[in-house]
Amino acid sequence: MRRCAEQDETLKLTKLNESERFWGKVVSEETKLTTKQAKAIPILLAAKSYEKGCKAARISKTCFYGWMQDEAFAAEFERQRNEIVEAAFGMIAQNVEKAVSSLVGLLNSKDERVKRLTANDVIGHFLKRRELVDLEERLQRIEERLEARR
Repeated sequence: MRRCAEQDETLKLTKLNESERFWGKVVSEETKLTTKQAKAIPILLAAKSYEKGCKAARISKTCFYGWMQDEAFAAEFERQRNEIVEAAFGMIAQNVEKAVSSLVGLLNSKDERVKRLTANDVIGHFLKRRELVDLEERLQRIEERLEARR
């Protein structure tokens, strides 16, 4: 398997004792990432695919997948991805009321097709929510029974 120069550098760094790490390209002792790895993560996460992200970050796919085997890199990659997801969900949560109002407003449309499609959407969302509440309640009862058996 072909490794990239960055992987070789990381392997060298892991063999060094703590006092020798200063010369390496480690960004911080906290994350244990090299400068190149730290710069690549946001580029990879912003890309439409890992292949495009690798090209933009100027690393090979082999190098990227090698980095993903590194616990520190994978953890930081996941942490940053989760930050992006949380920010996106925050934006959605801030706009749910507006979206619901818009959807319900379409029920008053003069176009019968729009009314029908909107009504189906509203009913579908209601049924999905009811299904999720039912599943949560069932799961809670199962967990309580399991806990009682212990």
